[in-house]
Parts: sequence; structure tokens; C-alpha cells
Amino acid sequence: MRVLTSFDDRDPVPWANGAGETTELVSLADSGNLTPLARPWRLSIARLDRTAEFSALPGMVRTFLPTAEVVLSVDGRTHRIPRLTPLRFRGDRAVVLTELGEPCFAVNLMVAQADSVDPPRRGLVMIGPDEEHAVRADDGAAFLLTLASSPDHPRFQLFELTDSDGPADRLGGVLLR
Repeated sequence: MRVLTSFDDRDPVPWANGAGETTELVSLADSGNLTPLARPWRLSIARLDRTAEFSALPGMVRTFLPTAEVVLSVDGRTHRIPRLTPLRFRGDRAVVLTELGEPCFAVNLMVAQADSVDPPRRGLVMIGPDEEHAVRADDGAAFLLTLASSPDHPRFQLFELTDSDGPADRLGGVLLR
């Protein structure tokens, strides 16, 4: 595994709507270098410390994974999201964080929606820590984001899996493939 970046090495920036802040680990431009055959994607870690509306992200498909239980309203429909459970929705949806039991973080993977690109490019998918899915580096680009600190790595460190890694060791994290 090769370390690409770490949350601790990046400065937070305001959300597009100013209602919170996020730390970008991979930008849309960076994703083109990492996965040239995939649709553009962005990976960030949002700080959730109060209820708020989410920024609209038209043209993107978003996967949201909170580190504590939260409640979101997506186009008026309530979703109670357990800790470390991904929820996927289109970025143009009206999304509001309506309940927050404790301040936490949320991993956000945003992938450009499919269009009529010829040939079609695949989109990156987030696989949560409780989802069973064997991923090998030779299945295509694969990344691992740690969700907790350990003696070997900090929280929210992003690794690129290489061919020699064999089956992905999750290290308590989420896979991006």
C-alpha cells in the first residue's frame, strides 16, 4: 500500500454553502491522475457539529458515511443513518442534517454522474466497513481510507492499494473501488 494523503496534512475549507467545513483529500482534478479511466471523483471529510443544509452538488452522485449516527432529510424523506453506514444519493437532492447526537465526521465520496462519454467510464464506489466485498488491487484502482487511528497509521489516511497487496486489509476503514 502506498500512502496518498492524510487528513492531518490538509487544511479545512468552508462548505460551498458556508454552513460547515470539510477537508478535501482528493480533488476532482487529482482523481484524473489517480484513475484516468474512471469518472472524476472527489473525497473529503466533513465536520458535523450542528444541523445544517448540505451544499448542492449537481451532476454528482454522493456517498455519505458518518462516524456517528445521524439523521438526514433527503428531498423531505427521513433517513436515520447508523454509524459507519454509507448512504448514496444524487448531489442535486435537497439534503439537510436534521439530527446529530454528537459532533462527528462524515466521509463524502462524490462521483460525476454517468454521461454519454464514449467509451463509458466507470464510477468509484465506497464499500463500508460492515459490507462484505473482497477487493483485490488487480480488480482495478482501489483505495483504502482509515477510519480510526492505530499505532501504524492516523485516522483518515488514504492509501492506494497496489498489485502486491493481495486481498485488501481494511485496517478498520472503507474501500473505494
